[in-house]
Amino acid sequence: MAITPANISIILRTKQEPDVETVRELIQSKPVGLITTKPDVSVQDAMALMDNKHIHSLLVYENERLVGIISSSDYSKKILATGLDAESAKVQDIMSRHVTTISPEATLLESMQRMAAHGFHHLPVEEDGKIIGMLSWSDIMHLMLT
Repeated sequence: MAITPANISIILRTKQEPDVETVRELIQSKPVGLITTKPDVSVQDAMALMDNKHIHSLLVYENERLVGIISSSDYSKKILATGLDAESAKVQDIMSRHVTTISPEATLLESMQRMAAHGFHHLPVEEDGKIIGMLSWSDIMHLMLT
């Protein structure tokens, strides 16, 4: 399902009172902790890690500093579509360097609006300058439809 304002409206009408109201509440219920990688790791290894952990994005850290994010859609757009070799390509070659975050106190509606506005499927959750979790469109959909 495409993330559009119309779809957000449909979801909100489907479930008017979610049990979880803030991003913090939703990420605290997730079983998987924060999974990260480094810029010099091969894209193939990063994709294998995502597959192994059943996730679709990784935060990229260098010297304890967030430098990017890589997702399965980056792989599709920048490796599969262009024919680059995933074994020789590095995470830094295809990662998004500008990382948009969201506060843990943001509402689910705010997070959905931000994701829709920017076309994101994942948003790192930042508190006091530190990433404390990852919110995904799938997390929100699962919550809203159950």
